[in-house]
Amino acid sequence: MLHPGNFHPTADIRRHWAVYLGLVIALAIWCGVDVTRRARVDPRHPALHMTDFTVYTEAGAAFFDGREPYDVSNIRGWKYLYPPLFALLVAPLAALPPHWQAGVWFALSAWMMFGCYFECRRLASALSDAGWFREPERTTSAPMIPNGIERAADSRTFPLWLFVTALLAALFPVLNCLQRGQMGLSLVYPLLLGFRLIWLGKTRTAWLVGGLVLALPIALKLTPALPACGALATLIVAAFHRGMTRSNARDTLLPTPHSELRTPHLSPIWGTSGLLAGTLLFFLLLPAALIGWNDNLRHLETWYVRVASRVNDVRDDDFSGDAASVRNQSLFNAVYRGGNWVAYKFFDGPDDLRIDVTQATMPMDAPIVSHILSVVRFAALAALGAVIVAAGRGGHPLLHGVAFGLAGVATLVVSPVSRGHYFVFWLPAVVFVPLWFRQIGRQRTAFALAVVPAALSLAHYALLPYAGRIGLLGLGTTAWFFTTCLGIWTCRAEAVASAPIGAVEVDPAKRLTQAA
Repeated sequence: MLHPGNFHPTADIRRHWAVYLGLVIALAIWCGVDVTRRARVDPRHPALHMTDFTVYTEAGAAFFDGREPYDVSNIRGWKYLYPPLFALLVAPLAALPPHWQAGVWFALSAWMMFGCYFECRRLASALSDAGWFREPERTTSAPMIPNGIERAADSRTFPLWLFVTALLAALFPVLNCLQRGQMGLSLVYPLLLGFRLIWLGKTRTAWLVGGLVLALPIALKLTPALPACGALATLIVAAFHRGMTRSNARDTLLPTPHSELRTPHLSPIWGTSGLLAGTLLFFLLLPAALIGWNDNLRHLETWYVRVASRVNDVRDDDFSGDAASVRNQSLFNAVYRGGNWVAYKFFDGPDDLRIDVTQATMPMDAPIVSHILSVVRFAALAALGAVIVAAGRGGHPLLHGVAFGLAGVATLVVSPVSRGHYFVFWLPAVVFVPLWFRQIGRQRTAFALAVVPAALSLAHYALLPYAGRIGLLGLGTTAWFFTTCLGIWTCRAEAVASAPIGAVEVDPAKRLTQAA
């Protein structure tokens, strides 16, 4: 746990008011000339309607007017696939014309975009104030970053190249969410906020609220459960490890600092309690207050039967739209697209583009492919578990952020549907992972792990018909994830030697607070 740091959003806005004002004006112009126009409804030309947001408002209206929310669709035929809460929250906007709906959601999404930036700055400020941004010593095994990319750093300097690569990795997924009325930012922002509260909070109230906030994106869309639970699991492992270390010290009659004899930190207990309470609130109590207890249970059952229980059959049922589209870059679909392309190009297989126009049987439909992918997805969860254990036992808070970020990337790997805009989940990982490798002196590794996500994201959006066809983003993300997990596990001991003085203790919270 760290000191909250000295960054304050209001002070930053006052200091750089011209920059913020320029961004707001640019976003407002973009919304007026492009985003709202995409929401127009022309029954003669339904393809002109290019926003997802009306899917949510149409379902929200159906919750209150007697229609089945999971049967209704917008003009494009797209249906609602998530638990009831999100549609219920945006249901009042259904009374507005579609272009106004898109404009209001764009404004809210832009606000959450700035919120994500501020949360990242708060986390960076806490790390900086504790001395985690000091310039590592150069060695022959840690080559210099290319000239001009990294400026001179002191103990409070965030590396410029890391800021640029993180921005490039998240830029197009964020713009995609803003343009098409998608909900990615409404998931990432509460994840970052909840993580900060349980990670930097000093009181039981902060930890409890942090757990509640982490439960919100899970109720909006189930996939954020992995990073939310991963953040708390790391704290639980850390608390258990501190307790075991103190117990061993007493059993062997070793001299133990007074700080180590304290009661184990209660943040995981209160954070987990908040997560459980939030799950109850957002899945049951709040929806029931809006539409009634029995109706909410009925809709939850419908959602579970039609969606949650059939996530591995997305191609058969196609409940998620065009699940085989080049835009879906989950590991599942990336292997399907890339494998069919390889079979067509090099082994005289059928044209892989046939799957864009027909449900033709393709080489990657073989049952063995599905079995192998199931093993790989299980291995991804196991690798994440190893990182969580290493982070909890390591005693240095930077690895907590690494585990949280990698849990977000693991979501992209194990989910059967991960469209391009879902890759806003890259954001925590592309900040914490390179920073950790930089801290232990692995400059080249840090730079590579920062650049690769940015390159994959840019290539996917710039060359979608080609990169999407071979599954570049999905396969590259999976390779990056496993490489990173392996690197963290093999280098975990180096973090102890490279941490700021006093940062790695049995109970690091007090030491880092003092250092800050």
